[in-house]
Amino acid sequence: MTDEWPHEETDDPLYADQRNFYKVEKWSTDGERIEMLVFAGKDLDRAREIFAGFINKHPEARLTIRQRTRVLTEWFP
Repeated sequence: MTDEWPHEETDDPLYADQRNFYKVEKWSTDGERIEMLVFAGKDLDRAREIFAGFINKHPEARLTIRQRTRVLTEWFP
């Protein structure tokens, strides 16, 4: 079985959860809420690249890579 949309991405967090996408999210400084959806898509490697690039440009940012409620990676300096 092949995937028809292997590089599918979205900017809609609800659609991302429905499709079980990986999401890179920027959190508020207090860690209580998501301020921005940086990336949402099927490709975990792409999510990791965007995560690392965002940290390089904004080392003070609080970030996570999540798949629904499961946190895969986090950066909370």
